[in-house]
Amino acid sequence: MEGIELLRLAEERLRAGRGVAESVVLGSRGSVARPAGARMLTFDDGTSVGTVGGGAPELKVQRLAREALADGRARVVTLDRQSTGMVCGGSQEVGIRALGAWDLEVLGQALATLDAGGSGRLVVAWAGEGASASFEPIETEVGDATADAAELPTYDGHRYVETLRAPERVFVFGGGHVGRALVPALAAIGFEVTVFDSRPEVARPDLFPAARRVVLGDYGRIGDAVRLRESDYVCVMTQGHAGDEDVVAQALAAHPRYLGCMGSRKKRAVLEDVLAGKGASASDVAHVELPIGLSLGAVTPAEIAVSIAARLIEVRHGLRSGEARPCPA
Repeated sequence: MEGIELLRLAEERLRAGRGVAESVVLGSRGSVARPAGARMLTFDDGTSVGTVGGGAPELKVQRLAREALADGRARVVTLDRQSTGMVCGGSQEVGIRALGAWDLEVLGQALATLDAGGSGRLVVAWAGEGASASFEPIETEVGDATADAAELPTYDGHRYVETLRAPERVFVFGGGHVGRALVPALAAIGFEVTVFDSRPEVARPDLFPAARRVVLGDYGRIGDAVRLRESDYVCVMTQGHAGDEDVVAQALAAHPRYLGCMGSRKKRAVLEDVLAGKGASASDVAHVELPIGLSLGAVTPAEIAVSIAARLIEVRHGLRSGEARPCPA
């Protein structure tokens, strides 16, 4: 679990009266597993969700988080990974604090803003053994996922500032075998997933626990239930060619960031003719990726889901299909 979903979980646990401590990487130097902004939650039953980098340093952070829950004191610690036997050799500053009633209000404001498609800055002021949080909305156009996209968390030794943006949305049209495998894969890497299917026996929230929303609707009228944005990702894998063609034709009008359709290269030739007959331009048709996903030799639904998720990661980071990127330092 990552990003906004960790904040959502923290709010849920606080609202239920549970003790919650958060550990956040405030800054880092050298080669580390997790950079600034990485977050871990530790609960009053001793369990933790999320990660600040793993290994012996993370075990230390978990112990300190349990202590913070017990004594209420905030802590900022420096983790020197080389001194703990970690090969990577970098260091991290990690802030650890127990969350309280005021944080519940701040989290509620932040999540309401993000769920409406907005953005803002989460600010935590560290002073002595205390820390106070606030949320500052950013005045940007709703749904603008590109504004300040490269803005990273900052920490000046006192004030930690993390920019929060509405999660990237993926619409999966078709909840068959591949769709069932794809949804948790996408949710695990931070996408907010909506599943859309025309079959009542398939469009069931209990079948897609990782999805933010499950919609029962008509493939020929997707606009009755969902509104696509230019920042969205669309994966089309309905139970038939007609459904795929209907959805792709409508999705093209929204000019989503990514539009992929499952099928063979032969199917692509047919789809191109159908879309042209519906008035789609050649440049619009070229925007559709079919076959969908990276060419990994995938065969099973789970393998195909991995190939699609990997392709969406490429798009998220602005890479062309198959383009290499060096590992982080």
